[in-house]
Amino acid sequence: MAVANPVAFKPFPVTFWTTVAYVALLIPLLVVHETVPPPPSNPTLYSGLNLTKSWLELTELSREYHPFNSRRNDEIHDWLLLELEEIKRRNRANDSNVVVLADNVSNITTANILFGSTIPSATYFEGTNIVVYIRGKDDPHGRWWENGAVYSDKIIGKGGVLMNAHYDSVASGYGATDDGMGCVTLIALIDYFSRPENQPQRGIVALFNNNEEDGLWGAQAFANNPFLPFCHTFLNLEGAGAGGRALLFRTTDAEVTNAYKGAKDPYGTVITSDVFGLGVIKSQTDYIVFNGLFGLRGLDMAFIRPRARYHTNQDDAKHASRASLWHMLSNSLHTMQGLSGDTGHTFIGDRADGDRKKVRNGRGNDGVWFDIFGKGFALFELRTMFAWSLTLLIATPMMLLGLTYILIRKDRYYFFSARRSAYEGSDLDPVMLGGRKGLFRFPFALVVAGALVVGSAYLITKINPLVIYSNEYTVWAMMISLFYFAFWTIMAGANFARPSALHRGYSILWLFTIAWGVLVADTVFEDRFRIAAGYLFVFFHAATFLTSFITLCEPFALPTKASFAQQAHDDHEIRDHLGAVPHADDLISPSREELAAEENDEGELQSEATETTPLVGDGSGDTRRTTFATTYRRSISALMNKATSTDSEKGQPYEYEQLWSGNLPTWVWVIQFLILGPFLIILAGQNGLMMVSSISQTGADGSSLLLPYLITAFFSIFLILPITPFMHRITHHVPMVLLLVFVSTLIYNLAAFPFSEESRYKVYFQQTVDLDSGITEVHYAGLQEFVKLTIAELPSAAGKEIKCNQEGSLRPGLVTCTYDGSDVPPNVVKTLPNGVPPQKGYSSWLNFNITRIGSETKARFEIDAKDSRSCAITFKKPISSFTVHGNAPDDRFGNIPEEGLTKIKLYRRDWTTPWKVDVQWEAGADADASTGIDGRVLCSWDDANTPGTIPAYDEGLKYSPTWVALTKLTSGLCEGSKAFKA
Repeated sequence: MAVANPVAFKPFPVTFWTTVAYVALLIPLLVVHETVPPPPSNPTLYSGLNLTKSWLELTELSREYHPFNSRRNDEIHDWLLLELEEIKRRNRANDSNVVVLADNVSNITTANILFGSTIPSATYFEGTNIVVYIRGKDDPHGRWWENGAVYSDKIIGKGGVLMNAHYDSVASGYGATDDGMGCVTLIALIDYFSRPENQPQRGIVALFNNNEEDGLWGAQAFANNPFLPFCHTFLNLEGAGAGGRALLFRTTDAEVTNAYKGAKDPYGTVITSDVFGLGVIKSQTDYIVFNGLFGLRGLDMAFIRPRARYHTNQDDAKHASRASLWHMLSNSLHTMQGLSGDTGHTFIGDRADGDRKKVRNGRGNDGVWFDIFGKGFALFELRTMFAWSLTLLIATPMMLLGLTYILIRKDRYYFFSARRSAYEGSDLDPVMLGGRKGLFRFPFALVVAGALVVGSAYLITKINPLVIYSNEYTVWAMMISLFYFAFWTIMAGANFARPSALHRGYSILWLFTIAWGVLVADTVFEDRFRIAAGYLFVFFHAATFLTSFITLCEPFALPTKASFAQQAHDDHEIRDHLGAVPHADDLISPSREELAAEENDEGELQSEATETTPLVGDGSGDTRRTTFATTYRRSISALMNKATSTDSEKGQPYEYEQLWSGNLPTWVWVIQFLILGPFLIILAGQNGLMMVSSISQTGADGSSLLLPYLITAFFSIFLILPITPFMHRITHHVPMVLLLVFVSTLIYNLAAFPFSEESRYKVYFQQTVDLDSGITEVHYAGLQEFVKLTIAELPSAAGKEIKCNQEGSLRPGLVTCTYDGSDVPPNVVKTLPNGVPPQKGYSSWLNFNITRIGSETKARFEIDAKDSRSCAITFKKPISSFTVHGNAPDDRFGNIPEEGLTKIKLYRRDWTTPWKVDVQWEAGADADASTGIDGRVLCSWDDANTPGTIPAYDEGLKYSPTWVALTKLTSGLCEGSKAFKA
């Protein structure tokens, strides 16, 4: 018995192998996406690193809220200093090799805010950063940082490496991952590199900056630190989620990225870097300060999921893990070893932008990078990919055209060939080749199936827009199954109605055409905008080219069109001739072989006579021979059997496909699928999972609700594309199962409640107090439907009028709902005896004095607030200049806008020193207009560690639905203000 070819292009092998391939690839991708590599069983795997100690430090750091404007923040500052001094003592490091500096002198005054504000604002900030310097083997001797002023272009030795984390949290979160893990990682790395056996080649500066959460102010204050000119590269550690793997989501160039390459468990892609660069993601990190303002070259590493816990009370050690901490710690160690161990001139020399006001740290090259299964890491330069892209765009069509020309010359180009004459010069009775069958099936199926998937994205956004918040995989399953079933239905149906051996070939050629067009756009972006995120399309085009090349090689196994047409014409003539009514001229004599076979058959049929044998014949009327019938029938049978035997040797076409296709190799599809499938599935799968998980919960922040579904739709389609040329051969079993999956997930996605206790919806909270009138209001911001459901559960809101308004909301895209908060008055300044209502002391929270000389358009503000070190002045008309404590804006951060400023934010180091602000404004053009100025002075309070300090916030935590999490609306959980007129 013949054994069936296990890789033949037939329904069962195609269905089996493609299904096995997808399952074998998608399961590991999901495992990598959902899990974190376990930490080592030995917590002290590296000398100087102790995971157990780092975890205990994390629990201490995240025990309470510690925003910049809280007493706990000061305690964390002092605790860090003690920890660092203890490391220095334990490692017997002297003051020359390890320096611990509490930077209480670096202040900055800026006339611009880096990001996030649409109001022209200025800021005065007094820093409380902690800086640690670890001397490298190549560093200058002595206390060089004490020699003169800070200049970014000052050359100090061969430069060093900055590693950074911020030690403040938001007022509504404990900061375990944002940025507690970054801080304890810095502590561990200081412990490691400060040991004599681990001394770096080039010095390391560790920066624990304060007040990152309110505007990256700690990092900006580093501008006035004497260690800034020494730093050429940096590693920034952050948290934009609350666990999982630490993602390398942004780098400046390929050279610094090379320091990360080789990490045991890499995780990241250049796509996220380009997404930040294009401004798609609005939030920012200290990266833009170190790179954008200071000109350093470096990397950004952060946790990005789950976003629902970010800036909430679930960003704590309970919801974090040692595995996540180890992932950041081990990858950071590897990166720092690479950056500090560089002994060449990679990070030394003239800058590419020629800016002499920034550190001279060489010229970097844009890089392309991505991990593979969380184990491998690919890295190459963007210019290499551009050259590759350009070569593919030019060379691949030429090669395919060249191969097509050869096929045409060889008379084997069956594509687009509808018919062929049997004999040269004769147009009578042409033989139909069917070479155009299946030409437009692929684009039609792709457009229809793709439109259905995109339509499902719009449908879900319209009916249940936040279901992806906690149900990513049901959305994935819905879109993948819909595209698969719709595409299969069209392609299999078309192939059933009009079978074509060129179906697969046309599909692959269409894929190549689409990939070529996409690569044109991608190459333009690579060249004009230095966008590297399109590497997926480069690999896609390369794969479609190789499969197209193989597709055009297959016809070489076929007969020429002329020989096939002649054979088909002759066979047709014979069949017509033999099928006619027989007469004397048509009789065909049997051959000798037939006669011999006939005699043998007759001999076998005859048997020895017995008593029961009939006297006449042998009792079987069917074996009697007649001269005409037997001769005619046997001759035709012999001819047809011989023809069948000949066809069998050459190969039979599959079912009802074109007769000339019998000799097409049946195993080639496997090679094509291996080229198109595994690698592209891996890239599309891991990038899709990462991208969707990073933005699936950003709808609560006011971001687009449709975008997560469109991204899911794109990657769902891209995941299935590698199988589309072979899909018409797949049996109905898999599509039918996926149809059930689609129906069930569609119903679920339309009806399911989008939130849970594990994936809570974030509602933004703030309470405001008019310290003049005593009126207090509670504000909740979010999507109106869910904000109202939250407020409905609050006792203090019962029976109150709820006013909801999107205009003027502090969160674009969200609605702010407000109600009277007099039943839950804040008690942030505890100056009154117990039993006295807090309202009685409102006026004492904030004091200010305004001095103005005559009719001049100048004024001095002296402002003080109790138990707060964060205030601001807002003006109803713009001011043209200002100073704080005599400090004018630093031009490194930009100049005052031409339209002037309407707000000055003020931060102080201590809790008692008043701010002294001098402002000037332009007189009005109207002579009768007032030369004065008015506005409001406002201060914020963020310390919610003591219950009862902000009762409205406590109430929200206690009575909100279990699927709701509270987070800060702006810099203060509670904000009080007074009006002024000068």
